[in-house]
Amino acid sequence: MSANAQRTLIEVRWHARAGQGAKTAANILAQAALREGKYAQSFPEFGPERRGAPMQAFNRISDQPFYMHSSITEPDIVIVVDPHLMDTIPVTEGLKPNGWIIINTPLPPEDAQERWELKPYRVATVDASEIARETLKQDIPNVPLLGAFAQVTGLISLETLQKDTAQRLEKRYRDRPQVIEANLKALERGYNEVRWVDAKTTELVVHETARIEAKGWKELPMGGVIPEPATSAMYRTGSWRLERPIFDPQKCVQCLMCWLVCPDASIILENGKVVGIDYDHCKGCGLCSLQCPPKAKALTMVLEAELEAAKVSQ
Repeated sequence: MSANAQRTLIEVRWHARAGQGAKTAANILAQAALREGKYAQSFPEFGPERRGAPMQAFNRISDQPFYMHSSITEPDIVIVVDPHLMDTIPVTEGLKPNGWIIINTPLPPEDAQERWELKPYRVATVDASEIARETLKQDIPNVPLLGAFAQVTGLISLETLQKDTAQRLEKRYRDRPQVIEANLKALERGYNEVRWVDAKTTELVVHETARIEAKGWKELPMGGVIPEPATSAMYRTGSWRLERPIFDPQKCVQCLMCWLVCPDASIILENGKVVGIDYDHCKGCGLCSLQCPPKAKALTMVLEAELEAAKVSQ
């Protein structure tokens, strides 16, 4: 629709949190490109942290063979799965002028352009989280964003993405066809509901395929060193959260299962009893809520966006 028909190599960078499905979406995108006779690549980049931590995934799509296997630092397209990352991570770093940035947000693209100072780029927005909650009954926005990608870039057809999405889910949900159908519906809604700015006035900037001259092991520089140890306790990793566990001490039966499963030691104990949550380091993975006994349900997950909206309305 708006991508240059003479494209050679397109590089895509996904920004998400671990557990939001960016790795899976990048794999589906690469498989769809291969199905259409293109050359493609897909791989993730995780840090040492667990579920809820910022991560990246990458795609390369080309009409010709290419030989890079490195992370993408100058993407043509950036896809933001979690919009909260845009306040803490430079997601547009290296994005080419007039490149696409596709954001999971209810904001219109014009407002998103102003909110995050994105005027040098072509901005597309889709409320992928809301679509996911309505169709999949959980906030996993990767599939609607794939539909939005197909619409605004024209690199992959919706029909091909539908085939590869169904094929990927069939093995796992063969006995639950309604799950496959819900994902296909989410994909179609992302395709139809995405909105964008300047999609008809600017051509996608692309670059030619580069051939890298490989060095022998003697020419390679020495590997890096870690000068000092560090853990997430040294950083306010709570800013990564998408959801927040709310603790009700009146319902707590002190089984300590939440303390046992928390990967970040964010459950606060005093005299052997749970008294609260360290929100400076809680990443909102939700494991504590899942382990909390159903009859007690002293821990419930609430979207950070809802809590922020409640503060504004007060």
